[in-house]
Amino acid sequence: MSSLVSILTPTYNCGKYIHRLLDSVLKQTYPDIEMHVIDDGSTDDTKAVIESYIPKFEQRGYQLHYHYQVNQGQSVAINNHLNLITGEYFVWPDADDFYKTDDAIETLVKSLENTDETVGMSRCLLEYLLDTDLSLQRSMSPGRTYSESLFEDCLYGSSAYWYTPGGHMVKTRVLKEVIPDLQIYTEHDAGQNWQLMLPVLYSHRCLTVNRVMYSVLVRRASHSRGQYSARKQVNKQINGYRNTIVSTLERMGEMPEAEKRDYINKINRLYDKKIFENNLLHFTMPIRPTVKRILKFFKK
Repeated sequence: MSSLVSILTPTYNCGKYIHRLLDSVLKQTYPDIEMHVIDDGSTDDTKAVIESYIPKFEQRGYQLHYHYQVNQGQSVAINNHLNLITGEYFVWPDADDFYKTDDAIETLVKSLENTDETVGMSRCLLEYLLDTDLSLQRSMSPGRTYSESLFEDCLYGSSAYWYTPGGHMVKTRVLKEVIPDLQIYTEHDAGQNWQLMLPVLYSHRCLTVNRVMYSVLVRRASHSRGQYSARKQVNKQINGYRNTIVSTLERMGEMPEAEKRDYINKINRLYDKKIFENNLLHFTMPIRPTVKRILKFFKK
Protein backbone atom coordinates (compact mmCIF):
# COMPACT_ATOMS: atom_id res chain seq x y z
CA MET A 1 0.00 0.00 0.00
CA SER A 2 1.32 3.45 -0.93
CA SER A 3 2.16 6.17 1.57
CA LEU A 4 0.01 9.29 1.65
CA VAL A 5 1.45 12.52 0.25
CA SER A 6 0.12 15.75 1.77
CA ILE A 7 0.04 18.92 -0.34
CA LEU A 8 -0.39 22.30 1.36
CA THR A 9 -0.77 25.32 -0.93
CA PRO A 10 -1.34 28.94 0.15
CA THR A 11 -3.03 31.12 -2.46
CA TYR A 12 -4.01 34.74 -2.87
CA ASN A 13 -5.96 35.95 -5.92
CA CYS A 14 -4.67 33.11 -8.09
CA GLY A 15 -8.03 32.19 -9.59
CA LYS A 16 -6.68 32.53 -13.13
CA TYR A 17 -3.59 30.40 -12.40
CA ILE A 18 -4.34 27.73 -9.81
CA HIS A 19 -6.23 25.48 -12.25
CA ARG A 20 -2.86 24.49 -13.76
CA LEU A 21 -1.58 23.25 -10.41
CA LEU A 22 -4.81 21.40 -9.66
CA ASP A 23 -4.85 19.83 -13.13
CA SER A 24 -1.22 18.75 -12.76
CA VAL A 25 -2.00 17.08 -9.42
CA LEU A 26 -4.97 15.26 -10.94
CA LYS A 27 -2.67 13.87 -13.66
CA GLN A 28 -0.17 12.43 -11.19
CA THR A 29 0.53 8.71 -11.41
CA TYR A 30 0.93 8.50 -7.65
CA PRO A 31 -2.24 6.98 -6.14
CA ASP A 32 -2.52 8.48 -2.65
CA ILE A 33 -2.70 12.28 -2.32
CA GLU A 34 -4.46 14.75 -0.04
CA MET A 35 -4.39 18.45 -0.86
CA HIS A 36 -5.24 21.45 1.30
CA VAL A 37 -5.51 24.87 -0.37
CA ILE A 38 -5.39 27.85 1.99
CA ASP A 39 -7.14 30.90 0.58
CA ASP A 40 -5.39 33.91 2.12
CA GLY A 41 -8.31 36.32 1.77
CA SER A 42 -8.63 36.30 -2.03
CA THR A 43 -11.01 38.79 -3.64
CA ASP A 44 -11.23 37.09 -7.03
CA ASP A 45 -12.85 33.76 -7.99
CA THR A 46 -10.23 31.61 -6.24
CA LYS A 47 -12.79 29.91 -3.99
CA ALA A 48 -15.11 28.99 -6.87
CA VAL A 49 -12.25 27.58 -8.92
CA ILE A 50 -10.96 25.40 -6.08
CA GLU A 51 -14.37 24.15 -5.06
CA SER A 52 -15.13 23.17 -8.68
CA TYR A 53 -12.20 20.74 -8.47
CA ILE A 54 -13.33 18.94 -5.31
CA PRO A 55 -15.54 16.41 -7.18
CA LYS A 56 -12.76 15.88 -9.75
CA PHE A 57 -10.35 14.99 -6.96
CA GLU A 58 -12.91 12.65 -5.39
CA GLN A 59 -13.41 10.93 -8.73
CA ARG A 60 -9.63 10.49 -9.02
CA GLY A 61 -9.50 9.00 -5.50
CA TYR A 62 -7.74 12.04 -4.05
CA GLN A 63 -8.83 14.49 -1.35
CA LEU A 64 -9.06 18.26 -1.89
CA HIS A 65 -9.91 20.63 0.96
CA TYR A 66 -10.55 24.38 0.76
CA HIS A 67 -9.71 26.60 3.76
CA TYR A 68 -10.19 30.36 4.10
CA GLN A 69 -8.40 32.89 6.26
CA VAL A 70 -8.34 36.69 6.41
CA ASN A 71 -5.36 37.97 4.43
CA GLN A 72 -2.22 37.56 6.55
CA GLY A 73 0.44 36.30 4.16
CA GLN A 74 1.80 32.97 2.95
CA SER A 75 3.81 32.17 6.08
CA VAL A 76 0.74 32.62 8.28
CA ALA A 77 -1.32 30.44 5.92
CA ILE A 78 1.26 27.66 6.18
CA ASN A 79 1.75 28.10 9.92
CA ASN A 80 -1.99 27.97 10.65
CA HIS A 81 -2.51 24.77 8.71
CA LEU A 82 0.65 22.64 9.09
CA ASN A 83 -1.24 20.54 11.61
CA LEU A 84 -3.56 19.37 8.80
CA ILE A 85 -0.94 17.25 7.05
CA THR A 86 -1.34 13.56 7.73
CA GLY A 87 0.78 12.07 4.95
CA GLU A 88 4.15 10.40 5.27
CA TYR A 89 5.48 12.93 2.77
CA PHE A 90 4.84 16.66 2.48
CA VAL A 91 5.01 19.16 -0.40
CA TRP A 92 3.94 22.82 -0.46
CA PRO A 93 3.82 24.12 -4.05
CA ASP A 94 2.96 27.71 -4.90
CA ALA A 95 -0.50 28.24 -6.38
CA ASP A 96 0.77 29.67 -9.66
CA ASP A 97 3.27 26.88 -10.40
CA PHE A 98 2.56 23.31 -11.45
CA TYR A 99 4.05 19.85 -11.95
CA LYS A 100 5.59 19.47 -15.41
CA THR A 101 5.57 15.67 -15.47
CA ASP A 102 2.81 13.26 -14.47
CA ASP A 103 5.23 11.17 -12.41
CA ALA A 104 6.79 14.03 -10.43
CA ILE A 105 5.28 13.12 -7.06
CA GLU A 106 5.81 9.40 -7.60
CA THR A 107 9.46 9.99 -8.51
CA LEU A 108 10.08 12.18 -5.47
CA VAL A 109 8.46 9.58 -3.20
CA LYS A 110 10.62 6.83 -4.69
CA SER A 111 13.73 8.96 -4.13
CA LEU A 112 12.93 9.04 -0.40
CA GLU A 113 11.64 5.50 0.07
CA ASN A 114 14.03 3.14 1.80
CA THR A 115 16.48 5.94 2.65
CA ASP A 116 17.95 6.04 6.13
CA GLU A 117 17.33 8.59 8.87
CA THR A 118 20.04 10.91 7.56
CA VAL A 119 17.91 11.84 4.53
CA GLY A 120 15.11 14.35 5.13
CA MET A 121 14.28 15.90 1.79
CA SER A 122 14.49 15.46 -1.97
CA ARG A 123 14.07 17.92 -4.82
CA CYS A 124 13.86 18.01 -8.60
CA LEU A 125 15.06 20.42 -11.27
CA LEU A 126 12.91 23.31 -12.49
CA GLU A 127 11.90 25.16 -15.65
CA TYR A 128 10.71 28.79 -15.76
CA LEU A 129 7.78 29.83 -17.97
CA LEU A 130 6.44 33.26 -18.88
CA ASP A 131 2.92 33.69 -17.51
CA THR A 132 1.45 35.29 -20.63
CA ASP A 133 2.03 32.41 -23.06
CA LEU A 134 3.90 29.74 -21.02
CA SER A 135 6.95 30.19 -23.24
CA LEU A 136 10.14 28.72 -21.83
CA GLN A 137 12.42 31.36 -20.27
CA ARG A 138 15.06 29.02 -18.94
CA SER A 139 15.46 25.49 -17.67
CA MET A 140 17.90 23.77 -15.36
CA SER A 141 20.22 21.34 -17.13
CA PRO A 142 20.35 17.73 -15.92
CA GLY A 143 23.76 16.25 -15.36
CA ARG A 144 25.24 18.48 -12.70
CA THR A 145 26.23 16.79 -9.45
CA TYR A 146 24.81 18.45 -6.33
CA SER A 147 25.92 18.17 -2.74
CA GLU A 148 23.55 16.46 -0.34
CA SER A 149 24.56 18.84 2.48
CA LEU A 150 22.73 22.04 1.57
CA PHE A 151 22.17 23.89 4.82
CA GLU A 152 24.64 26.71 4.19
CA ASP A 153 23.69 26.90 0.50
CA CYS A 154 20.11 27.51 1.60
CA LEU A 155 21.14 29.88 4.39
CA TYR A 156 23.34 32.12 2.24
CA GLY A 157 21.56 31.80 -1.12
CA SER A 158 24.13 29.78 -3.05
CA SER A 159 23.48 29.04 -6.72
CA ALA A 160 23.37 25.38 -5.73
CA TYR A 161 20.11 25.99 -3.90
CA TRP A 162 16.70 26.96 -5.23
CA TYR A 163 13.83 27.96 -2.96
CA THR A 164 10.80 27.21 -5.14
CA PRO A 165 8.95 24.89 -2.76
CA GLY A 166 6.96 22.76 -5.21
CA GLY A 167 10.07 20.98 -6.42
CA HIS A 168 10.83 19.77 -2.90
CA MET A 169 9.43 16.90 -0.85
CA VAL A 170 10.02 16.40 2.88
CA LYS A 171 9.56 13.37 5.09
CA THR A 172 6.81 14.44 7.48
CA ARG A 173 8.42 12.51 10.32
CA VAL A 174 11.60 14.57 9.90
CA LEU A 175 9.64 17.83 9.73
CA LYS A 176 7.96 16.99 13.04
CA GLU A 177 11.31 16.08 14.58
CA VAL A 178 12.94 19.42 13.73
CA ILE A 179 9.80 21.55 14.24
CA PRO A 180 7.99 19.63 17.02
CA ASP A 181 5.21 22.17 17.52
CA LEU A 182 4.77 22.71 13.76
CA GLN A 183 4.97 26.45 14.34
CA ILE A 184 7.11 28.63 12.06
CA TYR A 185 8.11 32.29 12.08
CA THR A 186 5.49 34.43 10.35
CA GLU A 187 5.77 37.81 8.67
CA HIS A 188 3.31 39.02 6.05
CA ASP A 189 5.77 39.41 3.17
CA ALA A 190 8.53 37.04 4.24
CA GLY A 191 7.31 33.79 2.69
CA GLN A 192 7.65 30.42 4.34
CA ASN A 193 10.49 28.48 2.74
CA TRP A 194 13.50 29.18 4.96
CA GLN A 195 11.37 28.33 8.02
CA LEU A 196 10.65 24.84 6.68
CA MET A 197 13.84 24.11 4.79
CA LEU A 198 16.60 25.27 7.13
CA PRO A 199 15.66 23.09 10.14
CA VAL A 200 15.43 20.02 7.89
CA LEU A 201 18.67 20.74 6.04
CA TYR A 202 20.69 21.42 9.18
CA SER A 203 20.52 17.84 10.37
CA HIS A 204 19.53 15.89 7.23
CA ARG A 205 20.71 15.30 3.70
CA CYS A 206 18.77 16.46 0.64
CA LEU A 207 18.75 14.29 -2.49
CA THR A 208 18.45 15.81 -5.98
CA VAL A 209 16.48 14.05 -8.70
CA ASN A 210 18.26 15.13 -11.86
CA ARG A 211 15.13 15.68 -13.95
CA VAL A 212 13.10 18.78 -14.76
CA MET A 213 9.72 17.91 -13.23
CA TYR A 214 8.32 21.23 -12.01
CA SER A 215 7.30 24.42 -13.83
CA VAL A 216 7.66 27.85 -12.25
CA LEU A 217 5.49 30.68 -13.56
CA VAL A 218 7.31 34.00 -13.92
CA ARG A 219 4.93 36.93 -13.49
CA ARG A 220 5.51 40.47 -12.30
CA ALA A 221 2.61 40.46 -9.84
CA SER A 222 3.66 37.27 -8.07
CA HIS A 223 4.04 37.64 -4.30
CA SER A 224 7.02 35.33 -4.13
CA ARG A 225 8.77 36.45 -7.32
CA GLY A 226 7.56 40.05 -7.77
CA GLN A 227 10.10 42.87 -8.13
CA TYR A 228 10.21 45.98 -5.93
CA SER A 229 11.62 49.21 -7.31
CA ALA A 230 11.53 51.76 -4.49
CA ARG A 231 14.46 51.82 -2.07
CA LYS A 232 12.32 51.63 1.07
CA GLN A 233 10.32 48.72 -0.30
CA VAL A 234 13.48 46.80 -1.13
CA ASN A 235 14.94 47.51 2.30
CA LYS A 236 11.72 46.32 3.90
CA GLN A 237 11.91 43.09 1.94
CA ILE A 238 15.59 42.61 2.80
CA ASN A 239 14.85 43.09 6.51
CA GLY A 240 11.91 40.70 6.20
CA TYR A 241 14.28 38.04 4.88
CA ARG A 242 16.77 38.80 7.66
CA ASN A 243 14.07 38.54 10.35
CA THR A 244 12.86 35.26 8.89
CA ILE A 245 16.29 33.64 8.83
CA VAL A 246 17.37 34.90 12.25
CA SER A 247 14.09 33.86 13.88
CA THR A 248 14.29 30.44 12.23
CA LEU A 249 17.84 29.94 13.49
CA GLU A 250 16.78 31.02 17.00
CA ARG A 251 14.10 28.32 17.02
CA MET A 252 16.40 25.49 15.93
CA GLY A 253 16.86 23.48 19.11
CA GLU A 254 19.37 21.03 17.64
CA MET A 255 21.92 23.74 16.87
CA PRO A 256 24.48 24.51 19.62
CA GLU A 257 24.19 28.05 20.94
CA ALA A 258 27.69 29.14 19.92
CA GLU A 259 27.16 27.94 16.36
CA LYS A 260 23.77 29.65 16.28
CA ARG A 261 25.25 32.98 17.37
CA ASP A 262 27.97 32.68 14.72
CA TYR A 263 25.43 32.07 11.95
CA ILE A 264 23.23 34.93 13.14
CA ASN A 265 26.16 37.33 13.20
CA LYS A 266 27.10 36.35 9.67
CA ILE A 267 23.52 36.78 8.46
CA ASN A 268 23.29 40.23 10.06
CA ARG A 269 26.53 41.32 8.36
CA LEU A 270 25.34 39.91 5.02
CA TYR A 271 21.98 41.67 5.15
CA ASP A 272 23.47 44.94 6.44
CA LYS A 273 25.63 44.84 3.31
CA LYS A 274 22.58 44.19 1.11
CA ILE A 275 20.80 47.22 2.55
CA PHE A 276 23.92 49.36 2.14
CA GLU A 277 24.25 48.29 -1.50
CA ASN A 278 20.57 48.94 -2.14
CA ASN A 279 20.81 52.43 -0.66
CA LEU A 280 23.86 53.22 -2.81
CA LEU A 281 22.12 52.04 -5.96
CA HIS A 282 19.30 54.53 -5.41
CA PHE A 283 21.54 57.59 -5.50
CA THR A 284 21.15 59.96 -8.42
CA MET A 285 22.61 59.05 -11.81
CA PRO A 286 25.64 61.44 -11.83
CA ILE A 287 27.33 59.57 -8.99
CA ARG A 288 26.49 56.02 -10.20
CA PRO A 289 30.10 55.38 -11.42
CA THR A 290 31.39 56.15 -7.93
CA VAL A 291 28.75 53.87 -6.44
CA LYS A 292 29.82 51.05 -8.73
CA ARG A 293 33.46 51.45 -7.68
CA ILE A 294 32.45 51.30 -4.01
CA LEU A 295 30.39 48.15 -4.59
CA LYS A 296 33.27 46.56 -6.45
CA PHE A 297 35.52 47.26 -3.46
CA PHE A 298 33.06 45.63 -1.02
CA LYS A 299 32.84 42.50 -3.17
CA LYS A 300 36.57 41.86 -2.82
